[in-house]
Amino acid sequence: MWFKTLLVVLTFGTLTNSTEDPIIELPTGKIQGRQLTTYVNKTYYTFQKIPYAAPPVGSLRFKAPQPAQKWDGILNTTSIDVSCHQIQINQASDSEDCLFLNVHTPELPENDPNVSFPVMLYIHGGGFMQGSSIFVPPDLFVNQGVILVTINYRLAAFGFLSTEDEVIPGNNGLKDQRLAIQWTHQNIHLFGGNPEKITIFGGSAGSSSVGYQLLKQESSGLFVGAILESGSFLSPWALQRNARHTAFHTAAVLNSSFSTSNDSTDLLEFLQGVKAEDLDAASEQYFLEVSTLWDYDAPKGHLYVPVIEVKNPDAFITKKMYGLLKAGNIIKVPTIIGFNSEESLTIHQDPSVFQSVLEAWDANLDLIVPTDMQITDPEKYSEMALSVRNIYTEGEPFANRPGDGIRYASDNGFTRSIIKHAELYSAFAETYLYQFSYDGKTGNISVHYDGAESVGHGEEAMYYLCSFEGCNFSKISESDGITSDRLVKLWTDFAKFQNPTPEESELLQNITWPALSVSGGDFLYLDFNENLEIKNHPKSATFGKWNELYDSLGYSDFDTY
Repeated sequence: MWFKTLLVVLTFGTLTNSTEDPIIELPTGKIQGRQLTTYVNKTYYTFQKIPYAAPPVGSLRFKAPQPAQKWDGILNTTSIDVSCHQIQINQASDSEDCLFLNVHTPELPENDPNVSFPVMLYIHGGGFMQGSSIFVPPDLFVNQGVILVTINYRLAAFGFLSTEDEVIPGNNGLKDQRLAIQWTHQNIHLFGGNPEKITIFGGSAGSSSVGYQLLKQESSGLFVGAILESGSFLSPWALQRNARHTAFHTAAVLNSSFSTSNDSTDLLEFLQGVKAEDLDAASEQYFLEVSTLWDYDAPKGHLYVPVIEVKNPDAFITKKMYGLLKAGNIIKVPTIIGFNSEESLTIHQDPSVFQSVLEAWDANLDLIVPTDMQITDPEKYSEMALSVRNIYTEGEPFANRPGDGIRYASDNGFTRSIIKHAELYSAFAETYLYQFSYDGKTGNISVHYDGAESVGHGEEAMYYLCSFEGCNFSKISESDGITSDRLVKLWTDFAKFQNPTPEESELLQNITWPALSVSGGDFLYLDFNENLEIKNHPKSATFGKWNELYDSLGYSDFDTY
């Protein structure tokens, strides 16, 4: 499905072992890591597959994570070979016992007691259904003097199945992430990190996850900055709207009686008793059964993603996200947030398949109306559908104007919600908005539609995740290399100073990236292209018109936007 294309499969560059592999004593026990070198021969230390939670198996399946238990002896944390169970990309590394994190540090306190590095904690993407910390090399970050922490969290049914009651409230993947952040705050000093200078960041579903972590006000003080790349809790695909129905019909794949059952306790007991591999296969089968071509954009919400929980002792979120953000009921820290110039290119790389999607929209125009508008009157629904299409095609069919269809898909799935998130959040904390427009070979999305822009979902991450043959800059163009250097500098300077441009830099063309303020009518953002440029009013041809449509509804009790 669409999110399969979002998973960046990467491998580490050449790693050099040392005979002086370090040992650290955590509150739960001792761990042994490795001394390695980056591609520029900079020494660093890596500790991988550190347990941050108890294995979520047996009676802990579908439960909030519990802290890791103590162990005896020295735990080998020199490699990571475990991913959480996931949909469609099934690997030998997949396991239910998967709640581990990895720490990559430039120096250890045993070598220099005065070290106190900024920390960047990365939450991987993959539609809340795929991904792993295995595929996140640290080279470009440790080279800049920051610690990189990467984490696994429960995915798909294991992380996000919900009966929408207290039996299986849901959001266990988000709760895993929060426990990993807490663990980092409590223990990172042992690795030379500064617990008061942690920045959380991620792309796609990882970006939405960062947003959700900002909503958990009990986490205030655990981190001082956030970077959201191409995702928000306002993104329509980041909310599960029919979770109870999905839970029972997932179980029904394994036991048909659950197609008519309505007993949450029976469902929990049954699903806690099946093999993890069988549950994984059942959730994948159900997902494929109910998915359609137009679901590639997931405008109606996804399966096995976050939910708004009923009140319960372990609840992560119990109120609609839009209202929480608008009211400022959110952790207020400096934040970078942005999107790529044409997000949906990654989803719609096959023009012939996309043509079928366009024809499906034209045949049933109601499909293009966002569910979060909550329109129930059929006549008003049809009127809204025409208004939405008019933004892009001036009344013509989408099938005749595929470039405009791509622009609609990008705005509806990503851009609109991200810009709105930035607009609302900027009233409470410093917010730096960007558009990544650089169309380089490293980005690896080559499809183009006339009338649309050129950089698809996930392309920006390629420039800091060493997708170019293990960080070998000789294998990429000079401009791609400069783009990588610029992006890493902006991100790591933000982690160090909570400001992406604390001083002039020739590499950054001496720009100053201003924090967003919309009160005076401006809407300034950084356009990240071959040149860096501060521009005004992102997606000006469409965003204002979407605002008008939402405002015309006469209410604002939205969840996503």
